[in-house]
Amino acid sequence: MNCFLLEKSYNTAKKLGSFIGICPSPSESGSTVKGRGGIKKRGSGYVRKILYLCGLSAIRANKYCREFYQRLISRGKAKKLALIAVGYKLIRQAFGVLKSGQPFREDLLTT
Repeated sequence: MNCFLLEKSYNTAKKLGSFIGICPSPSESGSTVKGRGGIKKRGSGYVRKILYLCGLSAIRANKYCREFYQRLISRGKAKKLALIAVGYKLIRQAFGVLKSGQPFREDLLTT
């Protein structure tokens, strides 16, 4: 399978998320200063918008994404932040399917 997602530089889902600019980025300085983190925003803004919209659809259609979203909301996270986290989860799920070459299997899903 020849896919740009599986090139040498994107051999993990975390690296792909970082390239897209949707993975979390903690804000720390030394051992005492911890700020509020966010996403990296280094990739294409268009792709992040698409993933946000995919997250909206996923919380309606994908029961695992819905449970993940509701768990984040119940912990007090903002709704937009939870949707970005769902988009990142979709990236990880899609990457796993592409990397393995197998169809999506619910029994292999981690929370």
